[in-house]
Amino acid sequence: MADSNASIHSTPPKRTPITGPFSAAQNLKAKVLDDELRQTMVHKLTMLPYDDFMAEFLPPIDGTPDDNVFDNMFDAVPTDGKEADMYLPFVHAVNNAAILGHFCLASTESLPDPTDPKRRKTDVGMYRLGTVPTTGGRTDWATIALTIEFKTHPTQDDPFDDKTDTGYPSSSARRRDNLGQILGYADLVFRRQQTTHHFSVMILGDCARIERIDHAGVVFSSKFNYKQEPAKLGQFFWRLAHASSEARGRDTTATYVSPSSPDGLEMLAWETKTLPTDDYTRQLFVETLDRGWAWWKLRVRDGDGYKEFLVAKPAFAAPGVVGRATRGYVAYDKSNADRPFVYLKDCWRVVHERSELEGDILATLNEHEVSNVPTVLCHGDVQEQRTVSQDIWARLHPGKECRMKAHQHYRLVVNEVGLPLKKFPNGQDLVSVLIDCLEAHEEAYTKANIIHRDISVGNILLIPWGEHPKDKQPIYKGLLTDWELSKRTEYNELEARHPDRTGTWQFLSVNALKRPNAHIEIADELESFFYVLLYCAIRFLPHTCNDVSQFMYSFFDRGEIAGPLEYTCSLHKFLAMRYGCLVSTDGQPVVFLTQPRTSKEIAAAVAESEKKPGLSLKELVRDGSKLKAKTTVPKDQRHPINKIFVTLLKWFKARYELVAPLDDDSGPSASNRRMSFYPRAATKWNRHIRTQAAEPVQSVTPAEALLIATAKKLTTHGDMLELLTEMVYGEEWQDKWPRNDKQPDQLDPKFKPTPEKSQQQGKRTEREEDTLEDSQPDSKRLRSAASRE
Repeated sequence: MADSNASIHSTPPKRTPITGPFSAAQNLKAKVLDDELRQTMVHKLTMLPYDDFMAEFLPPIDGTPDDNVFDNMFDAVPTDGKEADMYLPFVHAVNNAAILGHFCLASTESLPDPTDPKRRKTDVGMYRLGTVPTTGGRTDWATIALTIEFKTHPTQDDPFDDKTDTGYPSSSARRRDNLGQILGYADLVFRRQQTTHHFSVMILGDCARIERIDHAGVVFSSKFNYKQEPAKLGQFFWRLAHASSEARGRDTTATYVSPSSPDGLEMLAWETKTLPTDDYTRQLFVETLDRGWAWWKLRVRDGDGYKEFLVAKPAFAAPGVVGRATRGYVAYDKSNADRPFVYLKDCWRVVHERSELEGDILATLNEHEVSNVPTVLCHGDVQEQRTVSQDIWARLHPGKECRMKAHQHYRLVVNEVGLPLKKFPNGQDLVSVLIDCLEAHEEAYTKANIIHRDISVGNILLIPWGEHPKDKQPIYKGLLTDWELSKRTEYNELEARHPDRTGTWQFLSVNALKRPNAHIEIADELESFFYVLLYCAIRFLPHTCNDVSQFMYSFFDRGEIAGPLEYTCSLHKFLAMRYGCLVSTDGQPVVFLTQPRTSKEIAAAVAESEKKPGLSLKELVRDGSKLKAKTTVPKDQRHPINKIFVTLLKWFKARYELVAPLDDDSGPSASNRRMSFYPRAATKWNRHIRTQAAEPVQSVTPAEALLIATAKKLTTHGDMLELLTEMVYGEEWQDKWPRNDKQPDQLDPKFKPTPEKSQQQGKRTEREEDTLEDSQPDSKRLRSAASRE
């Protein structure tokens, strides 16, 4: 079969960056990516001897040359000078050997990709003839077939060398950085192309390694000296260039669409069609028609047959290599003239015997008439495209638990095309949208016995359905999406399906973060809804927090070391739940305002804070009595949303005073202590939860009974729905919400956290799946980078 990417543009097009709806958070994620590689990839790397590697992935085929063809092939490549001195001699050595068939090597180290926040460029790449970059040696991530990175030292620079006695103090950091480069290149390839896996070569002076990267992990070859054994590298190049499209990693269910082809012209025609101004789906589709991205015709299973959809630039592309790698497209369905625009989700789902296809879950929800969830159109696995890294690791380590997850390529198409939650027009409508999604969650739980388990900013979308009578602002209803991690409640008594936490790190409950094997309960989901509300409010509504970027990093992204390669929730989040209060990183109360502060007011507040520095979050966790919970903000300047936060925090505080033992991070024996100040009530509460007793817990003091009654508000959806509904629609509150409280995003896209600012709370910033797996929070329909993102 011909390579589906064979005819992609012969000259490099104009590039535009992937910008999710919360691009600042995505940039923050990019900053911490490399620092996490050592911890997150330790269980996702597998070494195969060179011969086994080649036999596994690129076995001999008809016409494979003898090894002597490659004799002296790399003699002219210098290895005793600078790294850059190796590029062109290496390129010439391979190209002049005439072993690449319809491909060739090109040096692409001179110019970085301006659309990439990290401005990455690989030293040398392999391209199909006709797609070689011609503008200043810039890497073309949409067409590159193989990335080649050069380093000068065979040991010090080797990202897969685990020796610690090299004698180079910086070797560990350099190896980690080099691993980050390899994975960063693969990340860009996976986002730009329709690819199942990616090959990479690491040149280490006169040695080399070959890597095959898929969404489960990395399999790399043993190191060999390509000067002494040139046939090893030469055979790899020949076999890769002459292998089938599938063996090279091409997804053959995706066909390249040239903008000048009939399909491409039909897509472009929507740029000039006159349609109603409220046809936002057409506008979203037109926005994806970026000539700097390859366009595709994607095939999706539809019952016993297939349907085809035309897509351009992804509306969302989750960062990261290992994981679900979710991409979301506003897709064009040529077969449906009445409803041509749909949403297509392309991802790599985790394979497990109890894992259900998201399309089947949505079909169940649709059958039970659950409101405010997507309507499934078609879905299915993409052929037999499945990761293999986990199988190889398991074969090499019989009897040991494999930490890699098998992933299967999967596509889903739904009717609804939503807008990202960041588009909410004001605080009142933000809460109204959350009410819709809470109702969806409740109906799924009560009607279909399904719990979502991944409540996050990126999994809540806006669907326009009218205008507000007062100011003609658009009115939205909420859509609760991305049910791929949901679970049927009858499985609650069974062992967890996956060894890692389920969900998006930034929005997981304290309970889930501190007890990763615990089943997700309604209270955990309600806590996640709380974090979604806070996440949006702190970024887009006026308040007294002086440093939004530091707050977001400290509260949502931060993590505390809990053991070898294990992390738990941030101290900031823990503090909020334990003491039921919302404070900034210096312990000052965060109060939401009806009007934004002036620049003078902000400057005065910052100066006052610097004059009287507060306590660290760790000190506040240890001694909550030092919290400055009172505020001097006049009552008429306080935003109605404060009432929601104060009330919910009171409920969560009660829950965590009664919940099963939790580590309070306050000392060496913390893991053996209860967080609860009421051990007798906690024992009775836990027994009540286990038995789901209909009657209130008996034989407790009035104070304990009040605590139990407060915590009980989180065991069902009713009380939270009642609170939010009263605040939005109740006579006392509905007219107190300001209609113009939405502010520009207050998260600085250039923010880079420092150990001093974060009180050195630990080096972890994101959960493993969010750093190298796609969240979010990735994921998926126009969603936030911080929520896989």
